[in-house]
Amino acid sequence: MSEQKSRSRHLIDQEIISAIDLIPTTDLCDTTLMESRINQSKMLPSIDVTQLFPVTFEERAVPSYFGGPDIRIEIIKPRQPKYNKMPLYYSIHGGGMVLGSPVVDRKGNAALAAQHGFCCISVYYRLAPEHIQPSQLQDCYSALKWCIEHAEELAIDTQKVALAGSSAGGGLAAGLALYVRDQKEFDIHHLRLRSPMLDDRTSISPGNPFAGEFVWTKRSNYFGWKSVLGHEPGQEGTCEYYVPARAKSLAGLPPTYINIGSIDLFIDEALLFAKQLAFDGVLVELHVYPGYHHLAPMFPNAHFSQEGAKSSEYALLKALELL
Repeated sequence: MSEQKSRSRHLIDQEIISAIDLIPTTDLCDTTLMESRINQSKMLPSIDVTQLFPVTFEERAVPSYFGGPDIRIEIIKPRQPKYNKMPLYYSIHGGGMVLGSPVVDRKGNAALAAQHGFCCISVYYRLAPEHIQPSQLQDCYSALKWCIEHAEELAIDTQKVALAGSSAGGGLAAGLALYVRDQKEFDIHHLRLRSPMLDDRTSISPGNPFAGEFVWTKRSNYFGWKSVLGHEPGQEGTCEYYVPARAKSLAGLPPTYINIGSIDLFIDEALLFAKQLAFDGVLVELHVYPGYHHLAPMFPNAHFSQEGAKSSEYALLKALELL
């Protein structure tokens, strides 16, 4: 897309603009999905975090509480624990519900374990369109419930549980938080949402003309939501656990941190979700980063990436009383 024809290129922060040219924007669809999965796996090769950080790494298969297949999880712990019972950081990866794996979060989780003593666990949930909801909710909930029920074995503190996700993982995390709230089997104490994918209606509404031109587009968003819901986005009666922006009330959710780029496709739904959290009496912290798009995490040394890392870390540690 040429600069003359672009609506929003002039708004992009110069520190992160190179991503737009390095990774051309393509719309996901049935015919491009498999190629996109292959390309993503090449771009994100598996890394041995035990060589980079003083941590241990383990993979396990845990049972589904809904009769589904076993669920694969990654467990990263500090080699020398800071606490007798570690705070739990449970992360859900992004990828529009149709791409991705915990590999994308592995390095960050290892850093968190090494620096702050967390037990970091991430989940390989089933992807759409091969599997539609409630598959994703069931996998994410089952793995988290297994962690809570095996707290002694894992040496985790069930009173210090953080739930986190980026992009599609943020939407799944928010939906999971609602489900956990309603099930009343255990508690979550912090919700960390980075560029969260919260509302299927964004994919069919006129929307913000300057958001979502690059990286994750409205067409890709439409494909992701249609794939995971198994029907056209925007239909009435869609379950709030699958689409958290549909929730009638967010009351009872834990303190929540949200950050989002100003030209990210999800900017409007993130703002509305934060507003609803505040209205429903939930402690919420919202950061909007000017000129940031959906690939901003590729630039951890950029100014606002560093600001986001600091603010999200502070919110996490404060919510779990670890400061």
